[in-house]
Amino acid sequence: MGKGAVRSLRLAGLVLAAASLLLVPSVAAAKKHKKPKKVNYNALYSATNNPGANAVVWWRRNANGTLTKKGTVKTGGKGIAAQQPFGFPIEDSSGSIALTSDGKILFVPNAGDNTISAFQITSKGPRLVDRVTSGGILPVSLTVHKNVLYILNEVSGTIFGYRFSSTGFLTPIVNSENALSTVGNLGVAAQIGFDPSGKTLVVSLRGLPAPKGTIDTFKVNGDGSTGPAVKHTADDANPFGFAFAGERLIISNVGFVATGPGVMPNPTDPTQFNGTTSSYNLSGTNLTLNNTASSNARAACWVVISKDKKFAFVVNTLSASVPATGSGKGAISRYSIGSDGKLTLLGNTDTTPGGFPGDEALSSDGKFLYVLTPFVMGKNQSHLDVYSVSGGNLTHIQATPSNLAVGQSGVGVH
Repeated sequence: MGKGAVRSLRLAGLVLAAASLLLVPSVAAAKKHKKPKKVNYNALYSATNNPGANAVVWWRRNANGTLTKKGTVKTGGKGIAAQQPFGFPIEDSSGSIALTSDGKILFVPNAGDNTISAFQITSKGPRLVDRVTSGGILPVSLTVHKNVLYILNEVSGTIFGYRFSSTGFLTPIVNSENALSTVGNLGVAAQIGFDPSGKTLVVSLRGLPAPKGTIDTFKVNGDGSTGPAVKHTADDANPFGFAFAGERLIISNVGFVATGPGVMPNPTDPTQFNGTTSSYNLSGTNLTLNNTASSNARAACWVVISKDKKFAFVVNTLSASVPATGSGKGAISRYSIGSDGKLTLLGNTDTTPGGFPGDEALSSDGKFLYVLTPFVMGKNQSHLDVYSVSGGNLTHIQATPSNLAVGQSGVGVH
């Protein structure tokens, strides 16, 4: 269902509702005084990435951090069976779901048909309100600041922006489309994100097979439009996910990969995927490196920052060493972030044995970390792990039933 269709149905519903009010005024008067149901915004969302019909699965987040599965809602779009560069059956990117800071609006990309679905969060869960073009080809990452949404399109190598209403309806921003500095074999985009001020956009681009990747920055103008990409050489071949600790940009690095896009690398090769995490200072569109620290594991891909900005948690998809590839051993690297922005590795925490952990997110209160495992070795299953957070330490408290779709992608939490 396209944007016009969604809005037409909504308009038709309003007309019918108005007619019914004229016919049954007493019922209308009774409903007028009925209190609306209170919405509990403490929830978690993830997308099935189904190439036939993409959908959002949602859980209620309990007071103790554990999850209770509530339902599934179709996005109206299509997921993708395998995403470049390596053909993994997931949205191989960071930020593949975007949730507003108040938990009221959810955005999900449909990589299979180049659209974005917008949901209003209600007492009964997500409600589809709009679906629009991504403004390019293969939307893989989204970011939100106030009422502005920006999209990263990997194949077209572009960004595109929208403003959205309080209920999630989207309007394109004039002059928001801009090209990345590097496209093609030497630039496989992974994430887009606003800095805390909303005045700068950052995009990470894996090198593949260049020795160094790229970090693009874009100035965001007052009207929401953006300036041209400012190119920076990354401190690793494959910068991937990132998050902000104040003005510090903390970015995970997958590590050197000897194969180019479309060629499946050998995950047991000890010369590949040696992960690190880098800290940069961001000033306007300028980047300067603080330091880079080993993740003591392989394929460092996703990163989140603690609520107090003092710690970083990085998910390593290929886990610790070559024998432990996919074992879940040492899969979450825990770092302290110094007052000067420098990273120090504190240690590693295990995830599910045999699992390839993926996207992660922190609860809005910073007390719980949620890690998605989109597939497990030898098993057709996917699930979520829940950890309580205390400073730079993690304690596992729940593993959800392993009944999610293989290829489940993205985590949005409030």
